[in-house]
Amino acid sequence: MKVLSTAAMKEADRRTIEELGMPGAVLMETAAMRTVEFILSKMPYARRFAVLSGPGNNGGDGLAIARLLKNAGLSGSLWSTVKPGGYRGDAGMNENFLESAAYPINRLEGRESLDQFREELDGVDFLVDALLGIGVDRNVEGLFAELIEAINNKDLPVVSVDIPSGVNGNTGAVMGSAIKANWTVTYAFPKRGLLCHEGVEKVGELYVGKINIPDVLVESEPVDLLDPDQILKILPAQDNLVHKGSLGRVLVVAGSPGMTGAAVMAAESALMSGSGLVYLAVPQSLEPVASARLVEVITLGLKETNPGLVSPDAAETILEMAVNCDSLAIGPGLDPGVNTTRLLEKVIDCSPVPLIIDAGALEALKNNMELLKAARQPVVITPHPGELSRLIGISAREVQANRLEIAIDYARKWGVVLLLKGFNTIIAAPDGRAAINPTGGPALATAGSGDLLTGLIASFIAQGVEAENAARTGAFMHGLAGDLVPGGRGHMAREVMRYYKQAFKLLAEADNARFINPYLARVRVY
Repeated sequence: MKVLSTAAMKEADRRTIEELGMPGAVLMETAAMRTVEFILSKMPYARRFAVLSGPGNNGGDGLAIARLLKNAGLSGSLWSTVKPGGYRGDAGMNENFLESAAYPINRLEGRESLDQFREELDGVDFLVDALLGIGVDRNVEGLFAELIEAINNKDLPVVSVDIPSGVNGNTGAVMGSAIKANWTVTYAFPKRGLLCHEGVEKVGELYVGKINIPDVLVESEPVDLLDPDQILKILPAQDNLVHKGSLGRVLVVAGSPGMTGAAVMAAESALMSGSGLVYLAVPQSLEPVASARLVEVITLGLKETNPGLVSPDAAETILEMAVNCDSLAIGPGLDPGVNTTRLLEKVIDCSPVPLIIDAGALEALKNNMELLKAARQPVVITPHPGELSRLIGISAREVQANRLEIAIDYARKWGVVLLLKGFNTIIAAPDGRAAINPTGGPALATAGSGDLLTGLIASFIAQGVEAENAARTGAFMHGLAGDLVPGGRGHMAREVMRYYKQAFKLLAEADNARFINPYLARVRVY
């Protein structure tokens, strides 16, 4: 499913009307129908509503929703911030119809009407938020801010129309203040702001209502939302003739004093996600420790400068081993010092297989990111926001405020697949395309989780999946396994691996994956 910018959504809407001949009034009516269908299915016992409509077509959607709710047998009130006769186009048609049919529209024009609105909220079962749409690009102030505050201060179920009022449709930033919705019914396609930054905290459960805007109009849009069907198509099929050699060989270079756990988890994750053979190369003095903790993984020691620190001279050994492997993951638990930087100078330039660079190896590159351009094979880097902030010289807060665009920009700049970790992980490709992953919740917020992800991506590449799709699949399966961990506190990263097998089984039953998984269920299409 495509994820659209506000400009792309407006263009798709325009083309549907002007080029395909679908009247805008029909699109507005269909959007209202999708919203009312959702409300009646989600709250079948609700009897009284309030609809808050602002200016423009978003407000027009609210006018149509109020009419359809009344037609469905509910009672309630319609409130508008627009003066009589102030709506235009399709919204104006709906306003004219309501006035002609003697449907009362309460106009919010002063303190008295605002107080009346607050009182009205005490007697309704839910509120429909159609105050502001996807085009908000400056801070919400005055009457609109007061209305948002009044709604957020009530313990009242809220259904937002297209986007919670006050959320930026492109970045997800809260523009001063924003509605905190229980559910958001967005139209045609998810908007970027619904899946990024602060927006994800305001959306509640996200539903996508199809309104007759054809998918073909947005095929060239660069951002996708991952779903089970896409991932299932990416994963290579297995038959009865497979053997450990045909399922891919992974080489993991990792570990330093106190960080052997990261190396072990990355290697085990690669093995448990389907690779036939996994080799773990660690500093020589740490090899006995790694070997004692691993049974199925083949371990070996690398030259050291000091005990536990890999020497740059180990590059020759790593490259010789990589010739007989299908992917090379480097970084989990590695010391991020100058010796690792010198090691990477040799490995990146000469690696015969795709690279996954994470953790200590990424830190070692922070002043040498141009090295990535010398790679002869595809490279996947997997920073969390703090790591990416250090790589590009801005704060982690700034990274989070514009996750999608920053990931896309630097994937293109460095010529890599850039996987930016965090809620709704972003996978950006060197050509400007990107995907947002909807799986993954609190169970992944623990030490070692990123090491598991590195192993997953390395495994999928070794099994024959190209780098970008391996990163997409790794993020999706990592999140799905984490979501299957029983809720609550007290989980460790190793527990996530125990759910790999169940996650793969669930994926194979893709219809179940959409509805069993609590995080996937947050984005539904109807």
